[in-house]
Amino acid sequence: MVRTLLVRDDALGWQELAAQLAGCSGITAVQLAADLATAAQLAVTWRPDLVVLGAGLLREPLDPALGELVQRAPSVLLARALPVQLVATLLNSGLPLRGVLTWDDLDRALLPAVIALLTQSPLLLAGPRAAAQLAALWRERVGRPRLSPAEERLLPLLAEWDLTYAAIAGRLGVAPATVKARVRRLAHKLGVTPGRGAVVAAARQRGLLAP
Repeated sequence: MVRTLLVRDDALGWQELAAQLAGCSGITAVQLAADLATAAQLAVTWRPDLVVLGAGLLREPLDPALGELVQRAPSVLLARALPVQLVATLLNSGLPLRGVLTWDDLDRALLPAVIALLTQSPLLLAGPRAAAQLAALWRERVGRPRLSPAEERLLPLLAEWDLTYAAIAGRLGVAPATVKARVRRLAHKLGVTPGRGAVVAAARQRGLLAP
C-alpha cells in the first residue's frame, strides 16, 4: 500500500490529481504539499512511499531541500512538457529521480500500474508522452556534431557575409590561415564540401545557427 506526497508547483491540476490518486487501488493516502518546506517536514514525519514533484520546482541553483526530499523517498517529476531547458536542468541537477511523466501520461486506468512500478522497480520510468519527448531531444542532441568553443565562436562570424577571413581572424585574434583551417574542420564535422557557404548552410540546417 502506497502513501503518496504531491509537491505542487504553479501548474494547474494538483487538486484533481490528488483526488484521482486517492481513488486508485493500492494507494492508502495522498498528501498535497504547497511548498518544499512543508514537503520536507512531511517526508520525515509522514514518510511517503512516493513523492510527485512539479517540474516548476526544478530550478538552478537547486534548492537543497529538494535534493534532501528526493533522497528520502522514490520521486517522480511531473511536467506539462519537457522543453530542452528543463531537460538540461534535470540532467545538471543530478537528482536520483525514479521517473519522469507528463500530465498527458496520467491515464486513470494505468495509474495503479505506474505507481507500482515507480515504488517497486529500480529502473527509471518515463510515461509514453515523456519518453517520446525525451527520445526526440536525444535524437536532436546526438545528431548535432560536438563543436569546440573556438568553432562555436567562429560560426556566427562566418554567417556575416560582409566579413572577410582577415576581418574574422582580427576579431578572433588569430591568423587568417587558422580561420581557414577551422572552416575545413567544421566542414568535415558537418559532412559537407569544405567552403564557407556550405558550412554556414549545413550549420543552419542542423540548428547550430539561427536561420
